[in-house]
Amino acid sequence: MVVMFTAIATWYIMPIVILIIWMALTFLKKNFAKYWPKRLRIIDIMMLVLLLGIHGLSVTLTGLSLLPFLAFAASAFGLVLTVYLVYTEDDFRVRHFFVIYWRTLDIFIVGMYIILLLIEIASFLGIM
Repeated sequence: MVVMFTAIATWYIMPIVILIIWMALTFLKKNFAKYWPKRLRIIDIMMLVLLLGIHGLSVTLTGLSLLPFLAFAASAFGLVLTVYLVYTEDDFRVRHFFVIYWRTLDIFIVGMYIILLLIEIASFLGIM
């Protein structure tokens, strides 16, 4: 438990952990393609690891976790997306909603992790 928290809290170890998990998932997807769900992408699984990285970086940078704010933003985005899809289309398709919702959250979470990592690197180098 302590080793995992140290890996999350240390900004230069977490990208290596993310890269190792990404390569392992890529290996599993290629070698066990018939068992891998068709619509499941590697980034969908990596979101969970990136959330741990966001938590570690945000606690290191600000002293508090950004995960509650991220959960609120994701909930608000889901509500706005639901209203938008109902307004623009006559019927609400749950599968269509979740694909748009999940892919947008993928992009947002990756971007948030990269921004936090760049801020941490800049503060480590003394730029900020």
